[in-house]
Amino acid sequence: MGMFYEVRNGRFFFWSEDDRVRLEGLRPNIRYQLGGNPYVFRPYLERTSDGARGAAEQHGLFLDLALREDKPFLVIELRLTNRGPEPVYLESVAPLWLPDFGEVFVGPSAQDWSVFRNGYQSWTGTRSFRAQEVDPDPFSTLLRIGLIDIARPSSGVAGHFRSDLFTAIANRSSQEVLIAGFLDGRFAFADIEVAIVGERCGRWAATVHYDGKPLPPGKSMLVPPLVLGVAANAYEGLASYARRSGQYMQARVPERNPIGWCSWYDYFTSIDEGAIRENIDAAQRLRPLLSLDYLQIDDGYQAAIGDWLTPNAKFRHGLARLASEIRSAGFTAGIWLAPFIATRDSRLFAEHPDWFVQDEDHRPRFALWNPMWGSRPCYALDTTNAEVLKWLQEVVSTLVHQWGFGVLKLDFLYAAALPGKRSDPSATRAEALRRGLEAMRAAAGEDTFFIGCGCPLGPAVGIVDAMRVGPDVAPFWTNFFSRVPLRDLHGVATKHAIRNTLTRAFLHRSWWLNDPDCLMIRTSRTRLTEEEFRTLATAILLTDGLLVLSDRLSGLTEPEMDRLRQVLELRNENRFRAMVPSLMDEDPPSLLLAYSEDQSALACFNFADEPSTRRLDLQRWFPQAKKLFHVFEYWTNQVLELENGTATLPAIPAHGSRILTLPPD
Repeated sequence: MGMFYEVRNGRFFFWSEDDRVRLEGLRPNIRYQLGGNPYVFRPYLERTSDGARGAAEQHGLFLDLALREDKPFLVIELRLTNRGPEPVYLESVAPLWLPDFGEVFVGPSAQDWSVFRNGYQSWTGTRSFRAQEVDPDPFSTLLRIGLIDIARPSSGVAGHFRSDLFTAIANRSSQEVLIAGFLDGRFAFADIEVAIVGERCGRWAATVHYDGKPLPPGKSMLVPPLVLGVAANAYEGLASYARRSGQYMQARVPERNPIGWCSWYDYFTSIDEGAIRENIDAAQRLRPLLSLDYLQIDDGYQAAIGDWLTPNAKFRHGLARLASEIRSAGFTAGIWLAPFIATRDSRLFAEHPDWFVQDEDHRPRFALWNPMWGSRPCYALDTTNAEVLKWLQEVVSTLVHQWGFGVLKLDFLYAAALPGKRSDPSATRAEALRRGLEAMRAAAGEDTFFIGCGCPLGPAVGIVDAMRVGPDVAPFWTNFFSRVPLRDLHGVATKHAIRNTLTRAFLHRSWWLNDPDCLMIRTSRTRLTEEEFRTLATAILLTDGLLVLSDRLSGLTEPEMDRLRQVLELRNENRFRAMVPSLMDEDPPSLLLAYSEDQSALACFNFADEPSTRRLDLQRWFPQAKKLFHVFEYWTNQVLELENGTATLPAIPAHGSRILTLPPD
C-alpha cells in the first residue's frame, strides 16, 4: 500500500492510497535553549519544485527537511545546522508535529481507534489500547523508577498514549493501519504521542529527546529518520519496520538460537558451589534428550551488588574454577551481573563515590530497591565517566578472558539512563547507556553472547545478541501485587511476560534474538498450573524465543521429564516465524500464528479466569485448511474435525492454550 504527501501552506499533508489514513497540517517542532533562554521553533516549510523538501531558520538554527520513498515507507529526514555564534542546546526535535488545527484520520471514528504502545524498557508493559482506555503507570514512584521512563510518565488521561520509538494506529472498521517509527534509537530516546479527544486526534507528535545536548556553532546533526507507512495488518507492518530499523542500526542477530539453563527461578539468591556442580552433573546426564548450550550462574554469588569480581563465602573456590568445570563438561559458562548499579555497602561505592550519577541535590542517583538484597538501596553508575568505563572493561575482560565465561546476562541496565547529572553533560541519557554497553562489548569481544535485561531497547541494538522483551516470569500467574500496584501490566508476573512475548514478537531476528524469560518445567515449588505452564511454553516456542530452563535438573521427576520431551519435540523440529493477528484488537492477544518449513500452527490462548470455547476459521490464515478434514491439537493429543476449514475447540481451561498443527502450505 502506498502513502502520498505534499507541502501546502508550509505544512505537510499525508494520505494513503484509498484515503482511509490521513495526516494533515503537520510541521516540525523544535525546543532548544540559547543564551540560557528557552525557545520553540515551529517553522512553516518552504515548498521546493518537487514538493519533497523544506527549509527554515531561526536564531541561526537552520533546518533542512527532506522526504524520500523507501517502499513500503516514506522516510522523513531532518538535518539541523547551527549557523549562529553560540551553542544551541537541544531539548527535543519533532520532525512531524500536529498543531491544534491539524488532523489525523484513521477510519471513520477516532473512538474506534486502537493505538499500539511500545514500552520504554524490557519490563514495561507493551500492548494496544483502545481510545477510551488509560495507559497506567505503576502505583508508586519506587516502582516507576525500575519499570518506566520516569522522565516521561503516562499522562493518566484516557485516549492519551506515548509509545517509545514506534507505534501502530488502527481502526476496527478500516482495512489500513498507520505505522510510524524512528529508524535509529541508539543515541537518543524517541517516542510517538497520540492524544484522542472526542472524535478526532487532538495531538500527534513524533519526538526525539536530546536532554539539552549542545549543537556547537558550525556543526550539523542528522535527527534519526522517521518512517511513515500504511499496512493491511499491524503486525506485518511493525515487522517490516523492525527489519528496516534493525538494518539501519546494524543489529546483531545470531544465526543459532541457543538453549540454556539459569539458576534463578529455582534457587533465587540461595545458590552455592554445590548447587551449580549438581546441575552440571545433571545436565550431562540429560544428554542426548536435552543438549544445553550454556549453564548460567545467576544472582547470589557476589559479595555485594557492584563487586562482581569478589564472590561471597558460598563460592570460596572462586568463579574461575566453576567456569572451568562448566566448560569441561561441554557447556558454555554463563554469569549474571548488573553492571550499572551498586549498593552503598559495596567496595565499589566506598572507594569511588564520585563515580555515580548525581540527582538534583548532588546525591547519588537512586536506581532501585530490591527486597531480595536487603534494605540497601542501589545507585546508578555514571557511564560517561572515563574511569567507570575503564572499570567496566576490566570487570568484563576478567570474566570473559581470564575466568572463561562466554555468556553474560546484563541486568538492570536502565540505571545508566536515569535522569541526573553526569561527567559529560553533553551526552543524552541514551548515549550514556550505550557508552557503557559499548565498553563492555569492546572488552568481551565479538564471540561473547550478551543477553540484555531491564534495558531501554534502542541503545542496545547492535550490541546485545538477545534481549528480554518482557517482565520476569514467576512461579505464579499473577498475584495482588502484579494486578494492583503494577496495574496488571508491568513487572513480575507470568501473565505479563507472556503478553510482552506476543506483543514484541516482531522484533525477533530483526533487532536481536527475543528472550521471553525462563521456562519452569517443575510441578513442585510453583503455583503455575499445568495449563499455565503450557501457555508459557506455547508463547516461547511459537515465537522462536530463547529457550532457557530454570529448574533443579537433578530433581526432575518422570512426569516432568515428559513435559520436557513434549516441549523439545515442538522446539527441535521447527524454527517458527510468528504472526499475531489480533495484536490491535485484544489484550492480551488470544491468537498466535506460526510458520516453519515443516509445519504451520495456530495457538489459541484463554487469558480469562474461566473456561472458554472458540470456533476458528483456519482458512482465514492457512489456505491449506480447505483441503483438510481434521487437525491435531498438540498439548492434549486430540484430533479435531474440520467443517469447511473451521475447527471448534473444546473448552480451554482458565489461563490455558491450545496449539492446532497443520502441514505447511
